Amino acid sequence: MKSLMKIIMAILGILGLSGKASAKKKAKVKKIDKHIKTVKKAKASVAKKKQAVQKKKAEVKKAVKTPPKKKASVKKAKAARTSLKARAKRK
Repeated sequence: MKSLMKIIMAILGILGLSGKASAKKKAKVKKIDKHIKTVKKAKASVAKKKQAVQKKKAEVKKAVKTPPKKKASVKKAKAARTSLKARAKRK
């Protein structure tokens, strides 16, 4: 009877269903969960920093807007025609 129990426990151990095996699995899962938690925290902090940088970037972009360039006045009819055609193409 004892030998039969030993054989059964050995089979369960091989399959990973014994108490020891499940405790090891639980420990591994706990370790992985802990690692996941730290990674999520790091990810959140990086996202927060990125958001702050994007905000600063937008502020700088707003502040450094270049004024529109004034084009020279057109003096000839041909130049006026080409200028109007170019303007029409853009719109």
